[in-house]
Amino acid sequence: MTESFSLSQQYVQFSRLIETHTNDKYWLWKVTAFCAILSWCLAVPAYSVMADADAWAFIKNQSHNILDPAGLDHYVRRENMIMRWTLPLLFYITRSAVLILLIQGLLGCGFLYLFLREVFRSTGDRVLTVLMGLGLSNMFIFSWFFVDTIGYGDGFAYFFLMLALVSRKSLPIFIFLQIAFFTDERALIGAGCVILWWTTKEALPNQHKDHTFGNFLKKAFTPRTWVVIAGVGVYFAFRSYIMDTYFPHHTYSTVGEPVMFADAHRQGLGGSLWFAFEGMWLILGIAGFVLYRTGRFWLLAALTVAFVMLLITGIFVHDINRDYGYGFPLLLIANLILARCIPPAEYRKLVFVSAFFCIVSPMCYTMGYNKVIWAEPLPVKAMMALDRIKGWGTFD
Repeated sequence: MTESFSLSQQYVQFSRLIETHTNDKYWLWKVTAFCAILSWCLAVPAYSVMADADAWAFIKNQSHNILDPAGLDHYVRRENMIMRWTLPLLFYITRSAVLILLIQGLLGCGFLYLFLREVFRSTGDRVLTVLMGLGLSNMFIFSWFFVDTIGYGDGFAYFFLMLALVSRKSLPIFIFLQIAFFTDERALIGAGCVILWWTTKEALPNQHKDHTFGNFLKKAFTPRTWVVIAGVGVYFAFRSYIMDTYFPHHTYSTVGEPVMFADAHRQGLGGSLWFAFEGMWLILGIAGFVLYRTGRFWLLAALTVAFVMLLITGIFVHDINRDYGYGFPLLLIANLILARCIPPAEYRKLVFVSAFFCIVSPMCYTMGYNKVIWAEPLPVKAMMALDRIKGWGTFD
């Protein structure tokens, strides 16, 4: 007789193992540290690209004169960076790209901790929180905090959007949003997703109540929402003033062109879509289905509009993964929906499957022009180093 092997039993044992190691006061920090180390080992950053990265060259130039950076028209990326002031100002203070990357990695750990804290507050389930951490830490949104050695700085924008998301007071929210906006203007899309997170928390009670449009609007337009709207208005007003005063003849050569539909980009579109959320696509899709089946149509419509806007903005840029990373609040929203609307045991298994695919899926980033950046796992990176030392040429 063939001995049977129970996958269910393996899943139960794995869950018990997690419970055993998460029964102390600082369990969430331990989970954050473990996930960060695992993420780094599965997607070792390419530190060697720092020296030749065009973005770092422009950041250094702009740190000397933020309103008149040298070599502005040298490369298309530079024309898109003139209003991204966070990294130039940070370089002016630190005078070190290495130190900025170190800060970026630490902020990534803070981002993961805050994300998982919100997951645990929604679910009260430590096993599920660990599984969510394993998934999130091994997909683009978190890995980019380490893998981005090129000087894009999206991790800073992700982190300050997260701080705005968890803050309750108006002034901190306003300040955090401005830092995110001046890191990358794509944070404006993230700010809209932050509003939807607050709206979902208010409009998704534990019991079925009023799902009318009027009630949805009351939940959506809270004082914090108006702070975000004011922050966006201030950003655009200041940006318009700076552009008219100091860059009156500046134009963006790529504005209005859906570059990901061009022949040189389209081959990477499918991979870019998958690597944006990887296994978490399952969580997002089922959350939308749950909203539909439970009759929360106005919330579903609002989230659908936000998701479509995120998709549209993504196809207008070369690096679609970075753009979709600003939609990370949608993952928290999906978590909240499923935590409140489906049985905990079922939700655990969904997150387990999602996390599995996030871990086994390689870290890949599409830059456009069908150019792909791979972040190799530590064993592969070690073999590449040995190959380079020995001169075998296997990885050339």
